[in-house]
Amino acid sequence: MEEGKFDSNEMKDNIDPSPSTAEKVKLPEIGMIFSSEEEVRTFYNSYATNAGFGISKLGGRNGDDGKQKYFSIGCAKNRKKVSQAKNILHPRPSSKTNCKAKINVAVRNDRNFVITSVDLEHNHLLSPGKSRHFRCNKVLDSSTKRKLELNDQAGITLSKSFHSCVVEARGYENLSFDERKCRNYISEARRLRLGEEDAEALSNYFCRMQSRNPNFFYVLDSLLEIWSIMTLSL
Repeated sequence: MEEGKFDSNEMKDNIDPSPSTAEKVKLPEIGMIFSSEEEVRTFYNSYATNAGFGISKLGGRNGDDGKQKYFSIGCAKNRKKVSQAKNILHPRPSSKTNCKAKINVAVRNDRNFVITSVDLEHNHLLSPGKSRHFRCNKVLDSSTKRKLELNDQAGITLSKSFHSCVVEARGYENLSFDERKCRNYISEARRLRLGEEDAEALSNYFCRMQSRNPNFFYVLDSLLEIWSIMTLSL
């Protein structure tokens, strides 16, 4: 075995204990066929969650016709360690270990997806007990999104909304998301909502001006044309 790698026997003594480790999840195998990329990802993510690692799409290639020919999905710790910290004296630690665990998937002419190669070896410890914290497993379902938005519009704080989700799920460990995921979603929802309100306000303004001055849009078009000419001449 190569230096820095862990085989399946070593992993048994070097993983975080969790009830999920007792579950039976089928291992990826060469020749497995799926009907869509999403189906491939769902299967591999289920295996990864049980094993204790996060996943990400590593790349792919399209054919001359522009259609996808193959792609790879693997451990999220793929790639080499590259620090992007500006402070060279205190570089930000990287979670990447250049792990090679992955599956390669080819897209056949019948648009079915088949696994063509598999690498199950990781060069780092696995943590089944921490699987729910991996980015790929933090998902907000539509009902939760709706609940968060309604509560936000009603003036209910995000912390209270999240606590309500925890109680409803009967424990934080049963959620597929964390408070940060909720906070990011609400921030984006507020931004989009503000944009819609601005567009509505602008539309109402145009309607009012049109009712007051039938030539309003003619004047507006003329001003825009003059502005465009001045901009091009700069």
